[in-house]
Amino acid sequence: MNPTEQSTPDQNGQPGQQETVPPGRRRGIIISAVALVLVLVILAAGLYVWHRKDQADRDAQATVSGETVAKGPTGSKTAYKELQEVKVKPSVADKEGGLTISAGGINTKAPNAPSVHVFVDPMCPWCGKVGRVIDPELEKMVKAGQVTVTYTFLNFLDKVSSDQYSTRVGNALATVAEQDPDHFLDFEAAVFEEGFQPDEEDYQPVSDQDLANQAVKVGVPESVAAQFAEGRYQDWVQKVNDYTITRTDVEDAKGEFTTPTIMINGRLWDISGAGKASGGLQHLDKALLKSLGIDDDKVGMQGVMPSIGSKGKALPF
Repeated sequence: MNPTEQSTPDQNGQPGQQETVPPGRRRGIIISAVALVLVLVILAAGLYVWHRKDQADRDAQATVSGETVAKGPTGSKTAYKELQEVKVKPSVADKEGGLTISAGGINTKAPNAPSVHVFVDPMCPWCGKVGRVIDPELEKMVKAGQVTVTYTFLNFLDKVSSDQYSTRVGNALATVAEQDPDHFLDFEAAVFEEGFQPDEEDYQPVSDQDLANQAVKVGVPESVAAQFAEGRYQDWVQKVNDYTITRTDVEDAKGEFTTPTIMINGRLWDISGAGKASGGLQHLDKALLKSLGIDDDKVGMQGVMPSIGSKGKALPF
């Protein structure tokens, strides 16, 4: 049957004589059908372009630090782009704003060693408490080639200081990482030293000279420490913060990002659970070593590697 023809039933409800559609109406139907097809084609093309653009955006966000993140975007594409566009930044930092160190030096990774990524704000009191427990172990393991450590410094707690304390400390740490990496870990631990780290609830100003003195105390040359006051990397610190707080891979089970946050081989490590399991925060270092798969008495021994290697999941603490 021609699609322009209809069958009209007779009075008994059975198919009867075919009714021919008039030529004028036939042309209208054809034109409408053609128009409908064109609309569907245009709509389909639009959906395809949107999908390709959406996928391209996700792909662009999924590739960071030279590696593809399997779980998808790690943060805002816009914030990531702005971080890359910062004019003055430490050459030793990775594209996400991390400062990585191993036995091979700054911006290197120890072969077959686990990676520990620490996210902290210099003003954060819990960052100080956690750091004072685990930093000594991490430093020994870094020097022995047993682990690679990355630090990302944030500044969202500038709001509780009167002089952008967190930003200035981030700038100082970046300066040391760039110009005197041998003392980077020592200085990182020094800014969280009890008695030096300022009180979040009752901030007392800490000058650039105070920071410089703290750096010199651990071996940083005065000529390097004197550069803290220039604030060379402060804009970079801000952009690192702006990007990091949008990263989905550092969110906890509630979908929140807090400091301190620790990742082992790219996966979140439950600091709170580890503290409870180990008998308190003061034993957090023991829990960390268990998760890495290395005994206390093997820490700092070259040639003895944590059992999880560079790709394994953290072991139960």
